[in-house]
Amino acid sequence: MTHNEQRVGEAAIFDALAKSGPADRAFLRHRWFAVGNPAPATSFVATDDAGAPCAAFALVERRKGPFVLCEVGGCYWPFRGVPVAPRIAASDLSRALARHKNDLGRVWRLGPVETGDASLENLIRASRMAGWQVLSRPLGKVFELDLAALAADDGWPSTKTRRKNRWRKRRLKEDGGPLRTVFFSGADWTADHRDAMARIEAASWLGKLGDGGDTKFRDPAMRRYWEDLCNDRVLAEMLFGSVMWIGDVPAAFTFGIQAGGVRYYIANNYDERFTQFGPGRVLLYEDFARAAAHGTERISWGLGDAGYKSEMGAKAGPDMVDLLFVRGALLAAALRPWWERPV
Repeated sequence: MTHNEQRVGEAAIFDALAKSGPADRAFLRHRWFAVGNPAPATSFVATDDAGAPCAAFALVERRKGPFVLCEVGGCYWPFRGVPVAPRIAASDLSRALARHKNDLGRVWRLGPVETGDASLENLIRASRMAGWQVLSRPLGKVFELDLAALAADDGWPSTKTRRKNRWRKRRLKEDGGPLRTVFFSGADWTADHRDAMARIEAASWLGKLGDGGDTKFRDPAMRRYWEDLCNDRVLAEMLFGSVMWIGDVPAAFTFGIQAGGVRYYIANNYDERFTQFGPGRVLLYEDFARAAAHGTERISWGLGDAGYKSEMGAKAGPDMVDLLFVRGALLAAALRPWWERPV
Protein backbone atom coordinates (compact mmCIF):
# COMPACT_ATOMS: atom_id res chain seq x y z
CA MET A 1 0.00 0.00 0.00
CA THR A 2 1.36 3.43 -0.95
CA HIS A 3 1.53 6.31 1.51
CA ASN A 4 -1.27 8.08 -0.36
CA GLU A 5 -3.47 4.97 -0.28
CA GLN A 6 -2.85 4.68 3.45
CA ARG A 7 -3.91 8.30 3.96
CA VAL A 8 -7.08 7.76 1.91
CA GLY A 9 -7.89 4.66 3.95
CA GLU A 10 -7.32 6.49 7.21
CA ALA A 11 -9.55 9.36 6.09
CA ALA A 12 -12.33 6.90 5.28
CA ILE A 13 -12.06 5.41 8.77
CA PHE A 14 -12.24 8.86 10.41
CA ASP A 15 -15.37 9.59 8.38
CA ALA A 16 -16.95 6.21 9.13
CA LEU A 17 -16.40 6.63 12.88
CA ALA A 18 -17.88 10.14 12.78
CA LYS A 19 -20.90 8.89 10.84
CA SER A 20 -21.54 5.91 13.12
CA GLY A 21 -21.23 7.92 16.34
CA PRO A 22 -23.64 10.40 17.92
CA ALA A 23 -25.32 12.59 15.32
CA ASP A 24 -24.41 15.76 17.21
CA ARG A 25 -20.71 14.93 16.78
CA ALA A 26 -20.91 13.93 13.12
CA PHE A 27 -18.78 16.90 12.02
CA LEU A 28 -15.66 15.22 13.49
CA ARG A 29 -14.68 14.00 10.04
CA HIS A 30 -11.18 13.67 8.64
CA ARG A 31 -11.19 17.03 6.86
CA TRP A 32 -12.27 18.80 10.07
CA PHE A 33 -8.83 17.92 11.41
CA ALA A 34 -6.71 17.73 8.24
CA VAL A 35 -7.10 21.36 7.12
CA GLY A 36 -6.51 22.85 10.57
CA ASN A 37 -3.78 25.36 11.36
CA PRO A 38 -1.44 23.97 12.51
CA ALA A 39 -1.88 20.82 10.46
CA PRO A 40 -1.78 17.51 12.35
CA ALA A 41 1.75 16.35 13.10
CA THR A 42 0.54 12.77 13.39
CA SER A 43 -2.69 10.86 13.01
CA PHE A 44 -3.62 7.26 13.70
CA VAL A 45 -6.53 4.89 14.13
CA ALA A 46 -6.63 2.90 17.36
CA THR A 47 -8.01 -0.61 16.85
CA ASP A 48 -9.43 -3.19 19.21
CA ASP A 49 -8.01 -6.67 19.77
CA ALA A 50 -9.70 -7.92 16.59
CA GLY A 51 -8.31 -5.06 14.50
CA ALA A 52 -11.58 -3.11 14.23
CA PRO A 53 -11.25 0.70 14.37
CA CYS A 54 -12.43 2.11 17.70
CA ALA A 55 -11.03 5.68 17.81
CA ALA A 56 -9.25 8.09 15.47
CA PHE A 57 -6.76 10.73 16.56
CA ALA A 58 -5.31 13.73 14.73
CA LEU A 59 -2.67 15.36 16.92
CA VAL A 60 -0.99 18.73 16.59
CA GLU A 61 2.12 19.82 18.48
CA ARG A 62 2.31 22.86 20.74
CA ARG A 63 5.77 23.97 21.76
CA LYS A 64 6.61 25.88 24.92
CA GLY A 65 10.37 26.40 25.05
CA PRO A 66 11.95 22.93 25.03
CA PHE A 67 8.62 21.21 25.81
CA VAL A 68 6.30 19.68 23.21
CA LEU A 69 2.66 18.91 24.02
CA CYS A 70 0.44 16.82 21.77
CA GLU A 71 -3.16 17.89 21.59
CA VAL A 72 -6.18 16.76 19.61
CA GLY A 73 -6.51 19.07 16.62
CA GLY A 74 -9.49 20.36 14.71
CA CYS A 75 -11.34 23.61 15.06
CA TYR A 76 -11.73 25.20 18.50
CA TRP A 77 -15.44 25.84 17.83
CA PRO A 78 -17.87 24.42 18.79
CA PHE A 79 -15.60 21.98 20.64
CA ARG A 80 -12.84 19.47 19.97
CA GLY A 81 -13.34 15.75 19.97
CA VAL A 82 -12.17 12.26 19.09
CA PRO A 83 -14.43 10.13 16.87
CA VAL A 84 -15.04 6.96 18.87
CA ALA A 85 -16.82 3.79 17.79
CA PRO A 86 -20.30 3.57 19.31
CA ARG A 87 -20.86 0.90 21.95
CA ILE A 88 -17.14 0.20 22.31
CA ALA A 89 -16.42 -1.09 25.82
CA ALA A 90 -14.09 1.08 27.88
CA SER A 91 -11.89 -1.95 28.55
CA ASP A 92 -11.46 -2.61 24.81
CA LEU A 93 -10.81 1.06 24.13
CA SER A 94 -8.26 1.24 26.95
CA ARG A 95 -6.16 -1.54 25.41
CA ALA A 96 -6.33 0.21 22.04
CA LEU A 97 -5.12 3.45 23.63
CA ALA A 98 -2.33 1.68 25.50
CA ARG A 99 -0.96 0.42 22.19
CA HIS A 100 -0.55 4.05 21.13
CA LYS A 101 0.92 5.44 24.35
CA ASN A 102 4.03 6.55 22.48
CA ASP A 103 1.94 8.41 19.88
CA LEU A 104 -0.07 10.16 22.56
CA GLY A 105 2.85 10.76 24.91
CA ARG A 106 3.01 11.16 28.66
CA VAL A 107 0.85 14.29 28.42
CA TRP A 108 -1.80 15.07 25.83
CA ARG A 109 -4.61 17.56 25.66
CA LEU A 110 -8.23 17.51 24.53
CA GLY A 111 -10.22 20.69 24.76
CA PRO A 112 -12.42 22.51 24.84
CA VAL A 113 -15.02 19.78 25.32
CA GLU A 114 -18.57 19.68 26.65
CA THR A 115 -19.13 17.58 29.76
CA GLY A 116 -21.85 14.96 29.80
CA ASP A 117 -21.13 13.59 26.33
CA ALA A 118 -21.27 9.78 26.38
CA SER A 119 -18.43 9.32 23.87
CA LEU A 120 -16.20 11.66 25.83
CA GLU A 121 -16.99 9.96 29.14
CA ASN A 122 -16.13 6.59 27.61
CA LEU A 123 -12.82 7.98 26.32
CA ILE A 124 -12.01 9.36 29.77
CA ARG A 125 -12.77 6.01 31.47
CA ALA A 126 -10.66 4.14 28.95
CA SER A 127 -7.77 6.59 29.29
CA ARG A 128 -7.75 6.19 33.05
CA MET A 129 -7.74 2.41 32.68
CA ALA A 130 -4.80 2.74 30.26
CA GLY A 131 -2.76 4.69 32.81
CA TRP A 132 -3.49 8.37 32.20
CA GLN A 133 -4.87 10.62 34.91
CA VAL A 134 -7.31 13.24 33.64
CA LEU A 135 -7.04 16.85 34.79
CA SER A 136 -9.91 19.21 34.05
CA ARG A 137 -9.75 23.00 33.67
CA PRO A 138 -13.16 24.73 33.89
CA LEU A 139 -13.88 27.18 31.08
CA GLY A 140 -17.50 28.16 31.75
CA LYS A 141 -21.06 27.27 30.82
CA VAL A 142 -22.41 26.67 27.34
CA PHE A 143 -25.69 28.51 26.75
CA GLU A 144 -28.43 26.65 24.92
CA LEU A 145 -31.91 27.14 23.54
CA ASP A 146 -34.34 24.23 23.78
CA LEU A 147 -35.71 25.15 20.39
CA ALA A 148 -38.11 22.22 20.15
CA ALA A 149 -39.84 23.21 23.40
CA LEU A 150 -39.84 26.92 22.59
CA ALA A 151 -41.14 26.38 19.07
CA ALA A 152 -44.01 24.28 20.46
CA ASP A 153 -44.97 27.20 22.71
CA ASP A 154 -47.10 29.79 20.94
CA GLY A 155 -45.80 32.30 23.50
CA TRP A 156 -42.26 32.34 22.08
CA PRO A 157 -41.15 34.76 20.99
CA SER A 158 -43.47 36.79 23.20
CA THR A 159 -46.01 39.16 21.70
CA LYS A 160 -43.89 42.02 23.03
CA THR A 161 -40.76 40.65 21.32
CA ARG A 162 -42.54 40.15 18.01
CA ARG A 163 -43.86 43.69 18.14
CA LYS A 164 -40.39 44.98 19.01
CA ASN A 165 -38.87 43.08 16.08
CA ARG A 166 -41.39 44.58 13.68
CA TRP A 167 -40.48 48.01 15.04
CA ARG A 168 -36.77 47.25 14.63
CA LYS A 169 -37.26 46.24 11.01
CA ARG A 170 -39.19 49.43 10.24
CA ARG A 171 -36.50 51.60 11.81
CA LEU A 172 -33.68 49.73 10.08
CA LYS A 173 -35.45 50.18 6.75
CA GLU A 174 -35.95 53.89 7.42
CA ASP A 175 -32.32 54.21 8.48
CA GLY A 176 -30.63 52.37 5.62
CA GLY A 177 -33.00 51.03 3.00
CA PRO A 178 -34.81 47.76 2.21
CA LEU A 179 -33.96 44.67 4.28
CA ARG A 180 -32.82 41.54 2.50
CA THR A 181 -31.67 38.28 4.09
CA VAL A 182 -29.89 35.41 2.35
CA PHE A 183 -29.53 31.95 3.90
CA PHE A 184 -27.02 29.39 2.70
CA SER A 185 -25.14 26.20 3.50
CA GLY A 186 -21.51 25.47 2.77
CA ALA A 187 -22.67 23.86 -0.47
CA ASP A 188 -23.91 27.16 -1.96
CA TRP A 189 -21.82 29.60 0.08
CA THR A 190 -20.13 32.14 -2.18
CA ALA A 191 -17.05 34.34 -1.92
CA ASP A 192 -19.42 37.35 -1.97
CA HIS A 193 -21.13 35.99 1.16
CA ARG A 194 -17.77 35.61 2.90
CA ASP A 195 -16.68 39.08 1.81
CA ALA A 196 -19.88 40.49 3.30
CA MET A 197 -19.29 38.64 6.58
CA ALA A 198 -15.72 39.99 6.73
CA ARG A 199 -17.04 43.53 6.17
CA ILE A 200 -19.49 43.10 9.04
CA GLU A 201 -16.70 41.86 11.31
CA ALA A 202 -14.56 44.87 10.38
CA ALA A 203 -17.44 47.21 11.27
CA SER A 204 -18.33 45.37 14.49
CA TRP A 205 -16.95 45.77 18.00
CA LEU A 206 -14.43 43.04 17.15
CA GLY A 207 -13.00 45.10 14.33
CA LYS A 208 -12.24 47.91 16.74
CA LEU A 209 -9.98 45.79 18.96
CA GLY A 210 -6.29 46.53 18.75
CA ASP A 211 -5.34 42.96 17.83
CA GLY A 212 -8.03 42.68 15.18
CA GLY A 213 -10.24 40.46 17.32
CA ASP A 214 -11.18 36.81 17.02
CA THR A 215 -12.69 37.08 13.57
CA LYS A 216 -13.78 34.11 11.47
CA PHE A 217 -13.76 35.69 7.99
CA ARG A 218 -11.66 38.83 8.25
CA ASP A 219 -8.78 36.60 9.42
CA PRO A 220 -7.43 35.08 6.15
CA ALA A 221 -6.21 31.85 7.78
CA MET A 222 -9.52 31.22 9.54
CA ARG A 223 -11.46 32.03 6.39
CA ARG A 224 -9.38 29.51 4.41
CA TYR A 225 -10.20 26.86 7.01
CA TRP A 226 -13.96 27.24 6.47
CA GLU A 227 -13.48 27.33 2.71
CA ASP A 228 -11.35 24.16 2.79
CA LEU A 229 -13.99 22.33 4.82
CA CYS A 230 -16.43 22.81 1.97
CA ASN A 231 -14.36 20.44 -0.18
CA ASP A 232 -15.93 17.70 1.95
CA ARG A 233 -19.49 17.53 0.62
CA VAL A 234 -20.86 16.20 3.93
CA LEU A 235 -19.29 18.99 5.97
CA ALA A 236 -20.36 21.57 3.40
CA GLU A 237 -23.99 20.56 3.88
CA MET A 238 -23.60 20.87 7.67
CA LEU A 239 -22.28 24.43 7.59
CA PHE A 240 -24.95 27.14 7.66
CA GLY A 241 -25.04 30.90 7.53
CA SER A 242 -27.09 33.97 6.81
CA VAL A 243 -26.43 37.60 5.94
CA MET A 244 -28.83 40.50 6.40
CA TRP A 245 -28.41 43.47 4.07
CA ILE A 246 -29.78 46.94 4.78
CA GLY A 247 -29.89 48.65 1.44
CA ASP A 248 -26.47 47.96 -0.07
CA VAL A 249 -24.75 47.44 3.29
CA PRO A 250 -24.17 44.00 4.85
CA ALA A 251 -25.40 44.58 8.40
CA ALA A 252 -25.49 41.27 10.30
CA PHE A 253 -24.60 37.61 9.89
CA THR A 254 -24.87 34.23 11.56
CA PHE A 255 -22.62 31.22 11.00
CA GLY A 256 -22.28 27.73 12.41
CA ILE A 257 -22.55 24.01 11.86
CA GLN A 258 -25.57 21.75 12.18
CA ALA A 259 -25.06 18.17 13.35
CA GLY A 260 -28.13 16.04 13.88
CA GLY A 261 -30.73 18.03 15.77
CA VAL A 262 -28.19 20.49 17.18
CA ARG A 263 -27.34 23.82 15.59
CA TYR A 264 -23.98 25.09 16.85
CA TYR A 265 -23.53 28.83 16.46
CA ILE A 266 -19.87 29.62 15.88
CA ALA A 267 -20.23 33.33 15.15
CA ASN A 268 -22.87 36.02 14.90
CA ASN A 269 -22.16 39.71 14.58
CA TYR A 270 -23.44 43.03 13.24
CA ASP A 271 -22.29 46.41 11.95
CA GLU A 272 -22.14 48.79 14.91
CA ARG A 273 -23.56 51.71 12.94
CA PHE A 274 -26.98 49.97 13.23
CA THR A 275 -26.67 49.08 16.93
CA GLN A 276 -29.61 51.22 18.04
CA PHE A 277 -32.12 49.06 16.17
CA GLY A 278 -30.62 45.61 16.77
CA PRO A 279 -30.08 43.98 13.35
CA GLY A 280 -28.25 41.09 15.06
CA ARG A 281 -31.31 40.18 17.12
CA VAL A 282 -33.64 40.51 14.17
CA LEU A 283 -31.51 38.12 12.12
CA LEU A 284 -31.08 35.63 14.97
CA TYR A 285 -34.84 35.38 15.51
CA GLU A 286 -35.30 34.80 11.77
CA ASP A 287 -32.58 32.16 11.84
CA PHE A 288 -34.11 30.41 14.87
CA ALA A 289 -37.53 30.34 13.21
CA ARG A 290 -36.05 28.85 10.06
CA ALA A 291 -34.11 26.25 12.09
CA ALA A 292 -37.25 25.26 14.05
CA ALA A 293 -39.20 24.85 10.80
CA HIS A 294 -36.50 22.43 9.60
CA GLY A 295 -36.67 20.31 12.77
CA THR A 296 -33.72 21.64 14.77
CA GLU A 297 -34.16 20.65 18.41
CA ARG A 298 -31.44 22.58 20.20
CA ILE A 299 -29.37 25.69 19.70
CA SER A 300 -25.87 25.48 21.18
CA TRP A 301 -24.73 29.08 21.53
CA GLY A 302 -21.22 28.86 22.92
CA LEU A 303 -19.63 29.97 26.15
CA GLY A 304 -21.04 32.65 28.37
CA ASP A 305 -23.77 35.23 28.00
CA ALA A 306 -23.41 38.99 27.69
CA GLY A 307 -27.12 39.22 28.48
CA TYR A 308 -28.80 38.90 25.10
CA LYS A 309 -28.75 35.07 25.02
CA SER A 310 -30.84 34.64 28.17
CA GLU A 311 -33.12 37.48 27.05
CA MET A 312 -33.83 35.47 23.90
CA GLY A 313 -34.63 32.31 25.89
CA ALA A 314 -31.27 30.58 26.30
CA LYS A 315 -30.29 28.86 29.53
CA ALA A 316 -26.99 27.66 30.98
CA GLY A 317 -26.27 24.13 29.79
CA PRO A 318 -23.24 21.84 30.07
CA ASP A 319 -19.87 22.86 31.41
CA MET A 320 -17.07 23.45 28.95
CA VAL A 321 -13.72 22.12 30.13
CA ASP A 322 -10.16 21.65 28.88
CA LEU A 323 -8.71 18.20 29.61
CA LEU A 324 -5.10 17.20 30.19
CA PHE A 325 -4.26 13.47 30.14
CA VAL A 326 -1.16 12.72 32.21
CA ARG A 327 0.73 9.45 32.73
CA GLY A 328 2.28 9.11 36.19
CA ALA A 329 0.92 10.11 39.59
CA LEU A 330 3.82 12.40 40.44
CA LEU A 331 3.64 14.30 37.18
CA ALA A 332 -0.14 14.62 37.48
CA ALA A 333 0.18 15.94 41.04
CA ALA A 334 2.73 18.51 39.90
CA LEU A 335 0.57 19.71 37.00
CA ARG A 336 -2.81 19.70 38.77
CA PRO A 337 -2.56 23.06 40.61
CA TRP A 338 -1.48 24.79 37.41
CA TRP A 339 -3.96 23.12 35.07
CA GLU A 340 -7.10 23.01 37.20
CA ARG A 341 -7.14 26.69 38.08
CA PRO A 342 -10.19 28.50 36.63
CA VAL A 343 -9.47 30.70 33.64
